[in-house]
Amino acid sequence: MKTIQKLLFILALTLTFSCAKKAEEKNSAELAYTKAAKFLKDKSYSEAADAFEKIDSDFPFSKWAIKGQSMAIYARYKEEIYTKLLQNVDDFLRLNPSSEYVPYMLYMKGLSYYNQIPSIERAQDNTQQASFVFRELIARFPSDEHASDARERLSFIDEHLAGAKMSVGRYQIKTQNYIGAIDNFRDVIARYRYTNQVPEAYFRITEIYYKLGLKDEGKKSFQKLSDKFPQSHWTALATKIVENHD
Repeated sequence: MKTIQKLLFILALTLTFSCAKKAEEKNSAELAYTKAAKFLKDKSYSEAADAFEKIDSDFPFSKWAIKGQSMAIYARYKEEIYTKLLQNVDDFLRLNPSSEYVPYMLYMKGLSYYNQIPSIERAQDNTQQASFVFRELIARFPSDEHASDARERLSFIDEHLAGAKMSVGRYQIKTQNYIGAIDNFRDVIARYRYTNQVPEAYFRITEIYYKLGLKDEGKKSFQKLSDKFPQSHWTALATKIVENHD
């Protein structure tokens, strides 16, 4: 009987100690989060990001850990340290594929690429990545609040990518790489059919065919242009080309 009483006493002490330790960790984690948030409020983004990340290291199983990770991502974004941000997001998504923060993480990842979109004359790797990530966000979480903003940004992204292809195509016309130019213009029509670049793409194809003496192909391209965009400025220009060759 005494042995049982001793064991119960030890168990009670253990539970008391465990509860006290958990309460202490909770208070410490919450305090660390508050301090990190103060850095963020003061716009000390580097310090804030480091402090939020440290919460996950010091209190990996607390509710503050995952909150700290999400806020660290935001701080890195404000700091414009995109390389570190993207690495942290990928780590988070790999370790927490079912987390409620996944839509937010995808949004921040897409936004990081979006903010690095270059002019249309340069390589569009970041633009493509922004497109991929935003489309994943929309496909997986169509009702999420971040998906709505992603849709709006995709309109600009598609316009930008189409503009980049048009720029390459125009250059190829100048260098008489007509096959390459036609391929790029057709790509714009097929992949970015809702952008403002499509009428010009049809016009350029029409222009090339007539320049090469391929009147039948030119007429087919012109017909598509005039049917789809009868009021377009590019249709009016293409009409003159057709009339001059008839």
